[in-house]
Order: sequence, then structure tokens, then C-alpha cells
Amino acid sequence: MELTIALALSILSSVIAVSNFVLSRKDKAIKDAKETNMELINYRLNELDKNVQKILDKLDTYDKEVDERIEKALQEHIKIYHGDK
Repeated sequence: MELTIALALSILSSVIAVSNFVLSRKDKAIKDAKETNMELINYRLNELDKNVQKILDKLDTYDKEVDERIEKALQEHIKIYHGDK
């Protein structure tokens, strides 16, 4: 009888130890997954910010080029059609 109680307590303590180990690993895995997801989100946001900045730079350059072309075309128009005959 004493052996059965000792055996039951040993089995119970083993189950508790294993369950504690499993649960602690699960918590750590969830925490690591959250940190990894946040890093991934931050990386993607940074890349999106860089791409938007490149697009804005291109649009600024495009506006300048269009303005220069319009000014050049206006000068040509004035010279051809409104100049001294």
C-alpha cells in the first residue's frame, strides 16, 4: 500500500513537471512569434516608406521636367507665331 501511494505521487509529480515544461515552452513560443511578427511588420512598413519616398521623388522630378518642357514649348510658340515678321 505504501508503495502504491509513492508510485501514484511519483506519477502525479511527473505529469505536473511535464505539463509545466510544455506550457512554459508554449508561452515562450507565442512570445517569440509575436516579436517576430512585429519585426516583420516594422520591416514591411519601412520598405513601404522607402518606396513611397522614391515615388514622391520621381513625381517631383516629373513635375520639374514637365514645367521645363512647357516653358520651352511656350518660348518656341512665342518665337514662331508671335515674333517679329
